Amino acid sequence: MIKIIILVALAAVLAIVCVCQPNLLSQNTILNGLMNHEVLALMSVILTVTLASVANIHLAINRVVTKKFSNNPDLRAAAAEVKKELKDNSWYIFWGFLAALVLIVAEGSIDSEIATAIIYAGVIWILGLYLMCMYDVYQVAFGVVDMDDGDAATPDMNADGGGD
Repeated sequence: MIKIIILVALAAVLAIVCVCQPNLLSQNTILNGLMNHEVLALMSVILTVTLASVANIHLAINRVVTKKFSNNPDLRAAAAEVKKELKDNSWYIFWGFLAALVLIVAEGSIDSEIATAIIYAGVIWILGLYLMCMYDVYQVAFGVVDMDDGDAATPDMNADGGGD
């Protein structure tokens, strides 16, 4: 719920800036330098790291549910809801990347200050979405670590001569 409130507030602030002072966004030298392939590179790193994290979290949740919650249907349902939320966050990040790609490509052919400010605001909002989704994903990751108290089977690096 807090994610939605923050994203709506960010959208409102960006909309107000676009209407009242579009030059704050369109003529900002930092944004002008960032709103090209650089922002797409940043987003692609976030996308790949977060999707890999989500895959590992899904596996960890499945292991914890199988090991500890197999006899409790309520906890299994809660775990399924957490996995659904993770999937939703992954899709938000994926579609956000595609939307940012379209916006950045469109920005290259636009010469209007207001349109540039709107595009920059859209990309900034997508970055805000990324941050909120990353926060959700890593909050779940730390929760899974707390649930899985370390008694899961982990390979011993020194047992087979590896490691130190």
